[in-house]
Amino acid sequence: MSSEPIFAAARYWDRRYALDGRLWGDGPSELARLAVARLRPYATPALTILEVGCAYGRDARYLAAELGCRVLGLDPSPTAIAAARKALSADLDVEYVAGDLASLASDAEHAGPYDIVHICNIYHLLSPGARREFAAALATLVLPGGLLFLSTLSPRDPQHFAMGEPVLGEERSWVEHVYLHFCTGDELMADFSAFTVLDLEERCYDEHNANGQVHHHASWFLEGRRR
Repeated sequence: MSSEPIFAAARYWDRRYALDGRLWGDGPSELARLAVARLRPYATPALTILEVGCAYGRDARYLAAELGCRVLGLDPSPTAIAAARKALSADLDVEYVAGDLASLASDAEHAGPYDIVHICNIYHLLSPGARREFAAALATLVLPGGLLFLSTLSPRDPQHFAMGEPVLGEERSWVEHVYLHFCTGDELMADFSAFTVLDLEERCYDEHNANGQVHHHASWFLEGRRR
């Protein structure tokens, strides 16, 4: 997963976090709310969750607080990880690590596998080859029978779809500040064939940013069980 779009996105978000701080406020994402609702009946302190792309830690804190479990937050932005560590309270079993899936695989302490993997709005930042590698890596990070919760922008998203410069030779891909790809449901089913898809639906929701702006989004929400 070493393609230029990934590095460009990491640099972009590191700058954004340095300039704008908590971009989406401190409340949990739509995906985190969904995951907690599904997982609450089965939550125990022994449950382990990996959040890929944790940013400044809002979902990791929410998952740990609501489910009483252990959470590892992973993000390539050192600025975001520093902010996440600063905001963490001592009563939560959360750890933050700066890195990506490739660095995690070589980290014996954190390589997993995990009961749950949570990925909020990261997948659309990845190029075609990187998406294939990412999905394959996730399959090794989730225990057999474990769960994947993933959200990614859909082609119905009114905020970003068809904005910026189209990517030559790719359907539903544009560069607007960073590379964005808008998956179809069929794409996601094929990409995550290592998982039995328990639920896949498009949801429309409002994202209340820290600066007072409200973004209107449509995303796919996928719940899958590792085969």
